[in-house]
Amino acid sequence: MELPQRPKDDRFVPAGAFRRLCQQIAGYPGVDQIPVLFVYAFDPRTRLGPFYLYDKVLIPGAPRSVAAALHAAGFRRIRVVLQSWNPRLRPSLARLDGDIPQLLLISSMQIHSQAAYDLIVDAWSLGENRPLILAGGPKAIYEPWDFFGLGLDGSQGVDVAVTGEEYVLLELLDRILAHRLPGQSLRHAFELVRREGLLTDIPGLVYRPDNEPGPPQALVSTGPQRLVKDLDELPPAVTSLAYFEPPHPRRELSQRPLPVEQLCRHAKIVTILNTRGCHFRCHYCPIPAYNQFSFRTRSPESLIEEIVYTRSHAGIRTFFGADDNFFNDRGLLERTFQAMAEAKVGQEPFRDAIFFSTEATVFDVHKHQDLIPLAREAGLRALWIGVEDLTGTLVKKGQGPEKTRTVFQLLRKAGIAPMAMIIHHDGQPLWTWKGLYGLLNQVNFLRRAGALTCQITLLTPSVGSKTYEKLFEEGKVLRTVGGKPVEDYQYDGNHCIATASDRPWIRQLNIFLGYAAFYNPVNFLRGLFQVDHFWRTRLECQLLGMTGVVGSLVRARKWLARLIAGKIERYTAAPQPRFPVLTPSWVCPQPVLAPAVGD
Repeated sequence: MELPQRPKDDRFVPAGAFRRLCQQIAGYPGVDQIPVLFVYAFDPRTRLGPFYLYDKVLIPGAPRSVAAALHAAGFRRIRVVLQSWNPRLRPSLARLDGDIPQLLLISSMQIHSQAAYDLIVDAWSLGENRPLILAGGPKAIYEPWDFFGLGLDGSQGVDVAVTGEEYVLLELLDRILAHRLPGQSLRHAFELVRREGLLTDIPGLVYRPDNEPGPPQALVSTGPQRLVKDLDELPPAVTSLAYFEPPHPRRELSQRPLPVEQLCRHAKIVTILNTRGCHFRCHYCPIPAYNQFSFRTRSPESLIEEIVYTRSHAGIRTFFGADDNFFNDRGLLERTFQAMAEAKVGQEPFRDAIFFSTEATVFDVHKHQDLIPLAREAGLRALWIGVEDLTGTLVKKGQGPEKTRTVFQLLRKAGIAPMAMIIHHDGQPLWTWKGLYGLLNQVNFLRRAGALTCQITLLTPSVGSKTYEKLFEEGKVLRTVGGKPVEDYQYDGNHCIATASDRPWIRQLNIFLGYAAFYNPVNFLRGLFQVDHFWRTRLECQLLGMTGVVGSLVRARKWLARLIAGKIERYTAAPQPRFPVLTPSWVCPQPVLAPAVGD
């Protein structure tokens, strides 16, 4: 089910609270000497589809936002590790100027959770010298209990799962530092404040209330987080660029982080935060509830400042807006595009200096189609468009064939590449003789309409969405295949793990056939003779797509074989928290044994 909501008058922290909190933390003695290791977990088994290489050249948003928040709070001994760059690095062997990190932060999506668990268990091998271990990211937000009870005896796990954003993390650190004794480690200070019951008034935390051996008897949840409403209050993410670990195959940290000016040798794309929230309420999406049905924004000026700094100092020119729906608010959209169109990097206008892309829906782009030429002047070069289903059978978001064709034509005319995203849902055939209901019918329509890429995902249970439990209760979700349990990494939209069909291998094969219909030698040859703004980009996308499809078939061959074998067990109810979750009395009159977070 969806995340619980705070009362409307208590959903946001007071204006200016984030900056005041940073100043307060920075005033504690010795903060700048605390060694901090941040690891962005990555499971290479998720490398399926035509975009499987992007993790090698992309800097995600979480490492930048968390490192920037720590920097703003006075921390200076920070190292940021992307596990896609440093797959063998071990927290137990990591040293910053010879010191074991006092704080280990692990961020993980659901599909990368196993990699996160391995990092946590490795950190515990340090014994009494282990750091304070905190987990964050989508997995912690929706299923925090899975970070506890790890290891052979169930004693190992994180100290706290942070089920919110940067503000929640800083509130926790503020409370720990306020009670830390001289020379005391962060972990021991944390154990003190936990023992004294001083964490229950910080919303957005899940932790075990004791330090006993074995798995926890219960966990404490302090309820849903409060949000920072004005994204301009967040510290500039550019400060994080100085803390990244250089890519290497070693298990230890390098002596120094990667110099900012050398980032462009490894990173080609930087995610950038523009807005958070979406006005649609699709039944399969947890985003609106996570944002407590708000739409949060930042000013065009702060966005431009971040882009100019990153382009000038790090040499990275491609930016991906980590928006849920950038075209959601016309007033903000127009102001942002106008400011970007007038901005420059040195003497070069944004139109030529940067490659900006983001996400939107067909309906909203069509509604604001008069702004498309201005968007290109602002540097928008590609738009990932949530078409989902052209027929509206899966979800109605104001999309349709004619609107989609119009939007794609207008984008192409302006020099903006349309990048289509669709969902292959249960019951949709591979092909229909008439109409656009079939998967291949939609793929071919989008290619002819001008899409340069096509992302196809399977409808998969998404924790925190309205229909999450329903899919399990209807017996659609696969529990085991060929005697092996379905793992978190397979909830990536690329593996068929949810279907009413007794032949799920057909739907899995449909995905590969859909990709092959879009990325193939025939379409590559067509592109050779289609000379326009996108000639080179189209050919590059086709080459990468064909490579990805072939590689995906190779990597998924064992999974596909198990599906074909037909030894499948299905869920009859949604998975429950692994441990009882207690709600403190300040949230509820009496503690209850109920899943309070991400049920």
